[in-house]
Amino acid sequence: MSPLKFQIHSSTTESNYTARRGTLSIVNASQSGHNATKRVIETPGCFMHSIKGSAPHLTPDNMRLQDFGGMNVSLEQLLQMDQPATFSSKWPSKSFTLSDYLYLQDFILLCDLRDYSSISSSLTTSSYQLGSAMNRIGPNTDRHVNLSTPKGVRPLTLDDYLSVAQQFRPDIMVALADNIVESNHSTNQKTEGDAKKEKKSNGSKGDGDEKRVRKSIDRSLKWLDQILLERQGRDGRFEDRKAEEEKKRKKEKKEKIRQAKQQQQEQEQNQEQSQQDQQVDEDAPVKVQEVETESWQEVALFAHVQGGQFTEERIRSAEETSKREDVDGFIVNLGFYSDSEGEKGERLTRLKTSVDHLLTEKPRMVYGIQTPEDVLKAVALGVDLFDTSYPYILTEEGKASMYYFGPISTTTTPTSNTNDRWINLWDDEHGDKFVPILEGCECYSCKGGRHTRAYINHLLKAHEMLATVLLMSHNLYQYSKFFAAIREAVKAGTLDQYTKAFEQQFGVEPVRTGEKHKAQIAVEEALTKRNQRLGPAEPAVVEAIGSADDKNQNAKKRLDGERGESEKETKRQKKDGTEEIS
Repeated sequence: MSPLKFQIHSSTTESNYTARRGTLSIVNASQSGHNATKRVIETPGCFMHSIKGSAPHLTPDNMRLQDFGGMNVSLEQLLQMDQPATFSSKWPSKSFTLSDYLYLQDFILLCDLRDYSSISSSLTTSSYQLGSAMNRIGPNTDRHVNLSTPKGVRPLTLDDYLSVAQQFRPDIMVALADNIVESNHSTNQKTEGDAKKEKKSNGSKGDGDEKRVRKSIDRSLKWLDQILLERQGRDGRFEDRKAEEEKKRKKEKKEKIRQAKQQQQEQEQNQEQSQQDQQVDEDAPVKVQEVETESWQEVALFAHVQGGQFTEERIRSAEETSKREDVDGFIVNLGFYSDSEGEKGERLTRLKTSVDHLLTEKPRMVYGIQTPEDVLKAVALGVDLFDTSYPYILTEEGKASMYYFGPISTTTTPTSNTNDRWINLWDDEHGDKFVPILEGCECYSCKGGRHTRAYINHLLKAHEMLATVLLMSHNLYQYSKFFAAIREAVKAGTLDQYTKAFEQQFGVEPVRTGEKHKAQIAVEEALTKRNQRLGPAEPAVVEAIGSADDKNQNAKKRLDGERGESEKETKRQKKDGTEEIS
């Protein structure tokens, strides 16, 4: 029985809206202690975005002040090169889980292969994301997927995945899937003219891409079936081993035929005998025994829903995945993020296609939907779960959230041409503003007026870590309040009304160019100069005090001289002692 419980409490009654409000919880009867007091995720809601299992910029105590019930961790960030082979020798015990390792026992832990929220994002240029998400890691195969780990690219086979799932045992494990990361990226890099040439009447971008997408879906569904069997304690690799044995048999047959032809030239009798032996082996049935496996049904399982830009493949992936009754939830894959309105509209169309063919009683999660206005549109389509990568992106850029969801404010003039959703605390104008980031905000940074805009502006320009800590605390808090207001709107039936009010008040997210604030550039340049090694000294200085090489040579001569004097003294003492004895 699945440990995951998803309950839908209410849904919107507005036309063309399928938004719903519910709760997601984990009930593990087989585990006791702290695991029995896990948080609950209210939906629509979020899993906290993490880097290597930790919320960016936050200490554990500050992280627990946030009103989020789950954490999303990436396997490629955590898995060591010697794992899973060393689990038996280096992992503390079989009962020691990933939640224990990360000290996240009170959070619902979701473990996926990659950090798809970073891969889906073009909103930030952090070194980690550029190194991990944009690296070319090679194509996946029928035997493995490639992961970009901190120590390089490594393949992860189905056997490796099953070993990791049995040992880590997170609350929710995401099934192994052949997601086409590079293909999506390369598609977005094409010019508009190239895309039009490749488009067909059904909206596809070429038979080659469609064949690859179809193959990835088939491969993912096969892995999903095998994982579901293994999760029940049954042998999911039986058919694979049988196919490998048949392949081995065919290879041996070819080798025997080759040997028979070679022997035919030497002796006719040997050739006939070889053919008889070959016939006996060929008629023998392939025997493969089932292997007993360990059940891990206390771990919930989510599955990826794919299909790229192809409507028929998206429908097929959604329907086939929904047929697997033991799947506990769905993750809709949308590919790379884009700021352009055309790309956003296309992504939402893909999302609707997938969601419309998924089971309604199971939770739906999506990667790549980050900005508040896109979240509102996705919620209206029936999406339940997101991640908190958007607050992280704002924090990295030195920005503080100012948006809210609800009735239009009477103190401001509604407009879609200005950006009132955040302020950039790198701006000099905040250097003398001794007021909280947002009046009335109850986050750790704003509450009681303990930290002001001027103070955070100073911290940013001084390159102090506390700046990002305060910004992350504020941005996460505002994001959680944004989702709480969405849930109330779904309950009250005012989602459509407040969504229109939000669009009037805050417009759309400004297109990001990737350029940093000039003050941030100046600070980083100063840090680079500070950290660089000192250049060669002026000739006059070298002549006056000597170069480093001269000092080293002089020190060596001095040590050699002292060592020589010491040896002479030792010899003299020995000689004096010998003369006294004689």
